[in-house]
Amino acid sequence: MPEMPAPRPVRRRLANGLEVLLLSRAEAPRAAISLRVAAGSHDEPAAYPGLAHFLEHLVFLGSAGFAPEQGLMAYVQACGGQVNASTQARHTDYFCEVPADRLDGALARMLDMLARPLLEPAAQRREREVLHAEFLARGQDADTLLDAALGQALPAGHRAAAFLAGNRATLTLDSDAFQQALRAFHRRFYQAGQLSLVLVGPQSCAELLALVQCHADDLPAAARQVQAPPPTLLPLREQHLRMSLRGSRPSLQLAFALELPSRVPIAAFNEALALLQSGLSTRSAGSLCARLEEAALCRGLEVRLVYRHLGQALLLLNFAHVDPVGPAQASIAAALQDWLAFLASAADWGALAATRGALEARQLQALGPLALARHWQECLSVGREPGASASAEGLQAARTLLLQMRNPERAISLCVGPAEAPAWPGAGFPLHMSRTAPVAAVPPRAWNWRLPAANPLLGPVAAAPVVLGMTAALDWFAAPRGAGRAAFHGLLRFAEPPPLAQLLAYGQARLRTVQVDAQEVGAMLRLAVEGDGLQLSLEGPADLLPRLLAQVLARLGTAPAAAWPAPGAADATQMPLRQLLGRLPELFAAPGPEPARAGCTDWPGLFRRAHLEGLGVGLAAGERQAIARLFARTACLPPTEPLARPAPGRYWRDAAIDAPEAALLLFCPQPAADAASEAGWRLLAQLYQGPFFARLRGELQLGYALFCGFRQVEGRRGILFAVQSPKASTTQLLGHIEAFLAAQGERLAWLAEQELRVACGELARQLGEQAASVPGRAELRWQQHLAGLPQAHGEAVRQALNGFESDELQRCHRALCQARGGWRVLAGGAPPA
Repeated sequence: MPEMPAPRPVRRRLANGLEVLLLSRAEAPRAAISLRVAAGSHDEPAAYPGLAHFLEHLVFLGSAGFAPEQGLMAYVQACGGQVNASTQARHTDYFCEVPADRLDGALARMLDMLARPLLEPAAQRREREVLHAEFLARGQDADTLLDAALGQALPAGHRAAAFLAGNRATLTLDSDAFQQALRAFHRRFYQAGQLSLVLVGPQSCAELLALVQCHADDLPAAARQVQAPPPTLLPLREQHLRMSLRGSRPSLQLAFALELPSRVPIAAFNEALALLQSGLSTRSAGSLCARLEEAALCRGLEVRLVYRHLGQALLLLNFAHVDPVGPAQASIAAALQDWLAFLASAADWGALAATRGALEARQLQALGPLALARHWQECLSVGREPGASASAEGLQAARTLLLQMRNPERAISLCVGPAEAPAWPGAGFPLHMSRTAPVAAVPPRAWNWRLPAANPLLGPVAAAPVVLGMTAALDWFAAPRGAGRAAFHGLLRFAEPPPLAQLLAYGQARLRTVQVDAQEVGAMLRLAVEGDGLQLSLEGPADLLPRLLAQVLARLGTAPAAAWPAPGAADATQMPLRQLLGRLPELFAAPGPEPARAGCTDWPGLFRRAHLEGLGVGLAAGERQAIARLFARTACLPPTEPLARPAPGRYWRDAAIDAPEAALLLFCPQPAADAASEAGWRLLAQLYQGPFFARLRGELQLGYALFCGFRQVEGRRGILFAVQSPKASTTQLLGHIEAFLAAQGERLAWLAEQELRVACGELARQLGEQAASVPGRAELRWQQHLAGLPQAHGEAVRQALNGFESDELQRCHRALCQARGGWRVLAGGAPPA
């Protein structure tokens, strides 16, 4: 793909102090908003932990200009967009993506809700329960508990050591002092001088600026508040800890408290952090991660920032699947120090920075509007330009931070596993943790480190790709509007399928390096179980996709025995609802226990003998031929046989998840697969979405995690309802969904004709927009293939929406309520009597 300069935004500051970044992307069908408030949890009164997070929730519940049912959440959901918010240590983000012609309305609502929220007492009381449910759910999340545990190692006076999530006990709504603090925090920080706004869309920068000027007048003007610098991160309170995490596999967490003097520019500090993360997380041959995996000391390394503000950071290295008994932990710690010494002496940081900048420029070309808006927002906040050449200050700061990581006074060691540990007091979240002794030293070892190699997806193409023994059936479609991008979906089918959990684990382990390489060049690689096979999804620059697929197949078809997965329970540290979503294919498994399958003894051979069904969009003739040459034999992809009509009735599958909160998925398949039926069920899903959220989350306050939407599961199309709750059983959750559906019958009967016409038009527009993009068209074609539907099905659904009648919609609703296509429940518990 020819090198193209990344688009650059236009920067403006309005008279009231609002900082604005405007980026015009003429080819984008959608527009995005990212708005950051320069205040977060560390800026709230210490007496009210969670106040900043609580305010983030409250602003969505009505403003002076828009009632809740007309506000940003409802507006974005109605047009098929996405919206969310996040409270961090020193900033709060609000962001959304909408069709380009809806940007005006979305921006008006976002700015109004931030400037003039109602903060009504009744809404506060309801939302506190939602936030408390979120607190309970986060108390089961592995990353949240890890971050809380590391906070206990920091100095007691540092805000990063405090509990800041908020819950029912810390948000004292009936206190006048709390209400005054809430409104004072809003007045102080939710004003133009504290805000930075990024807009991305197909409009010109002049048009985008006009939209901002039209709606930003209501923001109060005030000078930017100077945030107090944090206290030092040293001395650490704790340095050697052991934590119990139920359902987890043993891991080693090594964290480093890093800080630079205030005279070092913030941009240089953040440039240095990015370079450090890049050098530590590389998976190329001879790197830290590669050598540790070769030595069977761990299975994967994740690097992330737990905390960052001004010149301070807490950098975490997560080494997965580490043997808790024996010298593995000491060996990893020693290897890390040896790797750091190697980088300090051998690395050309200028060259590494240049390579990283070039890759980042490629990544920017692949980002959608929302991801691009959030990326530029982050760059704006830390004062850096993506793809810019390395500064002398940044390179020097990287060397300084590298030296600090070799200082034992700045290191925290946290061993994590399922073994029980006593309760740790005062952390806010429920931690079970104890102090441990430092690990014993291990003898030095020659690791033969190598500097990060060039990305294998770039550079000259291999003259003769390795041809695997597998066969393939392929089909191709032209790109609607791709700008050089393409997508490919494939399903690997096996003569004797192995256990699916191990199949996916093997694929994920073998392709982790390839996924990182793909991400670096603006491509994407995903794996999932589909039926008895493994599904591959690739998207990225069209000229790189054949090379990416070749590497995927080569990695799957070659692996040492040490890389083969061992049978065992899946990692249960995810929230219950996420665990259920990962097991969606089980909805259509035969009732009763899973059939016993012998473990595979030759994983590479299994893949070499597989058969691939594949479908590509946006690939030129030469690129199609390059993919065909990867296989021993190819044929045209035959149409899939239509699925049998689903059986009516109700089916419950117990996922046997051991979790303190109840979670349930209800999938209601369409009883018929014709275009008119699908149009009706898609309309139902769209019309259910807002009321479902309002009823179960707002009124009943069942929990924080829930949604409903149109989905395809194992070739079946229908509506999926998902709920997780700390206060209701799985039986009660199903009862609440049933009651909701019963109430929707009356609502649909009184639905105004104009409202139905608007909903039909909006849904048709969304489907047309999806079909007009490369990844969207590929996904539609692929899902149709898996469902056994003809190529013209998508257009037939859009046509069926024209003139769709209320009587037809009500018939679809009755069919759903009567389970004519069946109700499929996957729950973390046994079925009701």
